[in-house]
Amino acid sequence: MTTPKDKIPLYIANDLEELNKRAEDNPSLQKAKLSTCSQITHIIDATWAEAKKAEATNDEERAYILYMRLFACFTALKQAKDVANNQNSVKSYQKGALIWLEKAGQLSESLKLRYDEKNAVSREEERKKQAEIDEEKSLEKSIRPKLLYKYLNERKKNILLIDMRLKNDYDQSHMRTPACIHIPADIMNGKGWTSWGVESALTDEGTITKFKQRANYDYIVLFDEDTYEKDLKPNHCLQGLKQAIFAFDRDTKLKHEPLILDGGYVDWMTFYPGESTAPLIPKITTGGLRSFEVSYPDDIIQSEEVPSDAATAAQPEAAAISPAVVPQIDRTRKPINNQKPEQDEISIKPAEEEEQQQPIVITKELPEIPDRSTKTIPFTGPSVVVNQELPSTPIIPDIPPRPSPVLPPINTTPEVPKLPKPIDNNQENIPPINPVLFSVPSRETLSIYRPFNRTVPVNDTNNQYQKKFDAVTGRKIILDTKNNRYIPNLPENEPTKPAVPTLPTINRDIKPILTEQTRRQIAYDYRAITDNLQINRRTGLKNLGNSCYMNSIIQSLSFNYLLTNYFISGDFNKDINTKNKFGSGGVVVKEWFKLLYLLCCQQYSCLIPQPFKYTVGSLQRAYLGTQQQDAHEFLVFLLDTLHEDLNQTTRPRIEELKPENYKTDRQLAEATKHAFHLHNKSIIIDLFYGLFKSTTICLSCTYNSIRFEAFVIISVPIPPLRQCSLDDCLDLFREFEHLRGEDRYECSHCKRLSEKKRRLDIWELPKIFIVHFKRFRLQQAHYIKNETLIRYPTSNIDFSRWSQTPSPSKYSLVSVVNHFGSMNSGHYTSYCNDGKQWYYCDDQSIRSADTRELEHNVNAYLLFYSSIPQQQLRLPSIPN
Repeated sequence: MTTPKDKIPLYIANDLEELNKRAEDNPSLQKAKLSTCSQITHIIDATWAEAKKAEATNDEERAYILYMRLFACFTALKQAKDVANNQNSVKSYQKGALIWLEKAGQLSESLKLRYDEKNAVSREEERKKQAEIDEEKSLEKSIRPKLLYKYLNERKKNILLIDMRLKNDYDQSHMRTPACIHIPADIMNGKGWTSWGVESALTDEGTITKFKQRANYDYIVLFDEDTYEKDLKPNHCLQGLKQAIFAFDRDTKLKHEPLILDGGYVDWMTFYPGESTAPLIPKITTGGLRSFEVSYPDDIIQSEEVPSDAATAAQPEAAAISPAVVPQIDRTRKPINNQKPEQDEISIKPAEEEEQQQPIVITKELPEIPDRSTKTIPFTGPSVVVNQELPSTPIIPDIPPRPSPVLPPINTTPEVPKLPKPIDNNQENIPPINPVLFSVPSRETLSIYRPFNRTVPVNDTNNQYQKKFDAVTGRKIILDTKNNRYIPNLPENEPTKPAVPTLPTINRDIKPILTEQTRRQIAYDYRAITDNLQINRRTGLKNLGNSCYMNSIIQSLSFNYLLTNYFISGDFNKDINTKNKFGSGGVVVKEWFKLLYLLCCQQYSCLIPQPFKYTVGSLQRAYLGTQQQDAHEFLVFLLDTLHEDLNQTTRPRIEELKPENYKTDRQLAEATKHAFHLHNKSIIIDLFYGLFKSTTICLSCTYNSIRFEAFVIISVPIPPLRQCSLDDCLDLFREFEHLRGEDRYECSHCKRLSEKKRRLDIWELPKIFIVHFKRFRLQQAHYIKNETLIRYPTSNIDFSRWSQTPSPSKYSLVSVVNHFGSMNSGHYTSYCNDGKQWYYCDDQSIRSADTRELEHNVNAYLLFYSSIPQQQLRLPSIPN
């Protein structure tokens, strides 16, 4: 069997159309059309012999041309001027003509595939060349780590790297490439930067040689610890060396202006930790032990006397803490990959246990904690010592790992869940978190969220109803599986079962929303860091292993101060609906409050949002792991869960709306809104939900159907242009789409399974208007990202042009979520505005930004517009 490798490479044409023209353009063929039968048969015999020879040598292009000419010669034979006297000659070649036609057809199919493959490769090569050209054009003043890594691996560019960190930092860890030399920032000892001064101060021969030959390099890349090019100041060492070798050195002419590695060595190590001589050990500022770092578990009872062995009984290997040193965690020590726990339990020792020290004794009276020791707790994990007094020493507790949320049976006493399997947090040894604080309360079951167009069973006894999410609008709809139809809401409330009292029976509603003790505990649970406060005391979020999609959404929502004030002031408490089957029983909103308070209280530089990640992971398992997720889907999930936890309606029975009963679109829209609000009432609905008008035209009977439906996010397509505007995307969104094939459904008027045209119009804008750009499309089983630059306005925006109910207020941009990379390997960040200035939030790092960055932002993925003026934060008072 002939394989593609055995075939002669394509050399005659670029496609079948060109090859057919070559087959027709032949002098012998033109001569045959004017010849006698004997002359034509002579041409056929010679051409057939050549065709067989070409086929035998796997020259498909030549064989195809010859077989096509043979068939043309046979046609000429039948039309020859003496054909009447040579019918036998025609009959003798009829069978051969069928063979030629079949051969030409087979070769045509093979050649078409080969041409398509060749052209695809050519287009891909052209695209890569253009991408390389665009990349080089983008290299004006700085370069990102990913592009630098690409250049170093391809070795097409001759690059010199200059590391300007201090000598101790360089000796500890530096890039593992011969292209890197070290010129420390203090090499000039306070003198001005000159190229000859640097040469004379260098001592390493290899460094001196490469520095003198700097004119031979295509690019020179300068970097220090973590500096970005846009943050450079005139007196910065990077700027000094750059000016010395580029602007003021007349003897040595560089090929390109020296580039700054954005983010420096820290960003490089974030992306490529293996391309270094040693791990980068984070610099931790040590100081006194902070009060909120001491946690007292609720399950331990104080007694008047402390047994001599009490501490060792509770914590046999606990490490004591020096009074002047904060416990440090060596994050360069990575866990063993794929380490499997036994059954459902795992015991993780904190890093503090590696050293044994004597505890420090400090006298401190603690408030008495209610006795819960009489409660029967079935538990398969490590035992907990009860009825003992806390040691008077402020020792950091040996906290067991956080359990994965467990769903207890109906009407039973809450149980302490088993310890979970370990979560691979990007192979980072993050300390475990107290399981008692975040156990899921007892309720019937949790509604498990699924991605778009996947069903979720509603908790009814016969599983008749299923919850779905619409891919375009993100709205929630109910599938009645018994009658095979969609309904806007559940038909009626099921009778509520009487609740069985569970322990503890303390009425916590009478307590303040936040006390000093609970604030400290929350700060400890989120491992809040107070050192090195960021710009304007903003708080970052640690990446827990591909959790940037979650961090970017949290930051974007937290800058909507109307919503944030509603939570951190405690107003949400009175609206929690623990009986809603679609919610989490209030667990998510309470954890959201804790996270928002720590983000906005301006006391911490960074949080580790593991408690919140575990809480949402209990509802959607995908958010529990470390796989990359879509920020758009997570936003829809979070808003829906917050709404259901705060939904104050009782879902009364309502009749299905019939459009023919309403004379005008406005009457139908108002009726739809009224019906929607009968089943949905929360601050999320009030702020984020708008109304679509859906127009569908049957192409068989031209029947025009109009419906109205609520939406929370608008997903807009992107025009096939290198650059466009938000207006272009919104205009394209309003165009009709054709429903063909599997998208067809039965027309309610003509009862035919017909094709239709459908279009969505914005009828009423929400107060907070969220726009999602459809940057990913499926192509040959792979998602391709659209990198079009979309220009979008930032302030004083009038969206009335796209809304059939004009909004009285203008909109301003509050947040932007950005996506870098591909669908499977990308990174999310966000721009956020507090009403005074813009910030760029990149996980735990936050810096100032300006509108010029937003104007050239090619990575915009979600836009958050608000028609409500930005408010001031109202932090609650904390009683002692």
